Amino acid sequence: MIRKYRNKEEIYASILRSTLSDGGGTRITKLMYDSLLSYMQLRVHLKELVDYGLIVNEPDITRYRLTEKGLRFLKLMESMDGLLKN
Repeated sequence: MIRKYRNKEEIYASILRSTLSDGGGTRITKLMYDSLLSYMQLRVHLKELVDYGLIVNEPDITRYRLTEKGLRFLKLMESMDGLLKN
């Protein structure tokens, strides 16, 4: 079942999950497809995630990597999701 609306935290978590798949960083196109966002929507969220220190942008190779803080955020989101489902 695909939900029509997601809150900001759910969108952040989907972007952060996508950055986990590639250890060397993830390109913006993969992030778009994995998080089901348009290019413009993704750019807004990526800027916020970088500002919060959850991901880092590697401008030389245009890839995004998860930070330790981002990994903690993702684990907390998954933990809360598990609590709500039980």
